[in-house]
Amino acid sequence: MRRVVMVTGMQAAGKSTIGPLLAARLGPLSAAFDGDVFYRMVAAGNVDMTPDPDPEAVRQVRLRYDAAALVAQHYAEAGFDFVYTDIVLGENVTRWMASIRNAERHLVVLDPSVEAIVEREVHRGKTSYRDWHKPGMTLAEAVSSMRLALRDTPRRGLWLDSSFQTPEGTVEAILSDLSASLY
Repeated sequence: MRRVVMVTGMQAAGKSTIGPLLAARLGPLSAAFDGDVFYRMVAAGNVDMTPDPDPEAVRQVRLRYDAAALVAQHYAEAGFDFVYTDIVLGENVTRWMASIRNAERHLVVLDPSVEAIVEREVHRGKTSYRDWHKPGMTLAEAVSSMRLALRDTPRRGLWLDSSFQTPEGTVEAILSDLSASLY
C-alpha cells in the first residue's frame, strides 16, 4: 500500500523544502507536490486567505485542497508514495485526509517557534504574513495571530518543532518514526 503524506504548518515553516527531500527518501517511486502550484494557477480573481476570510477565499482554498487530493490519489493508485505540502489547517486537514482512499495516510505538522518563523521570513525577504500584519503589529505578533489557526488542527500525526533543525534533520526526524505520523 502506498503512502500519502501531508506536510503542513505555517508560512516559513519549511514545508516546500521538506516535501521533495522527504519524497526522495520514501521511494522507490515517489512524488512531491506543493499546493502553491494550484494557488498560482488562478490567473485572475484570486482571493487570499485572511484572518476574516472572504467566502470566495474559502472556496478557492478548498478548490486547491480538493485538486491536490485528486493528484495525490492518482499518484498513489499508480504506485507512488506522495508528499503534499501546503498550509492546511483545522477541519480542512480532516476533510483532506478523509478524501484519500486505499493509501496509508500520514500527517506531519511542522511547528517551529514564532521566533524561528520570523527569522526565516525576514531572511526569505517575503511578505507572507501581510494579511495578518495589522498596523502597529510586529511581525512576531502577525505570526502569532496566524498561528492561532493551528489550535483547530487535529492533534494527530507527527508534530515537529523544527526550529533548530536543518531540512535534512527534519526529514531524518520524520523518517526515524514514520509510524508516529499515521493519521
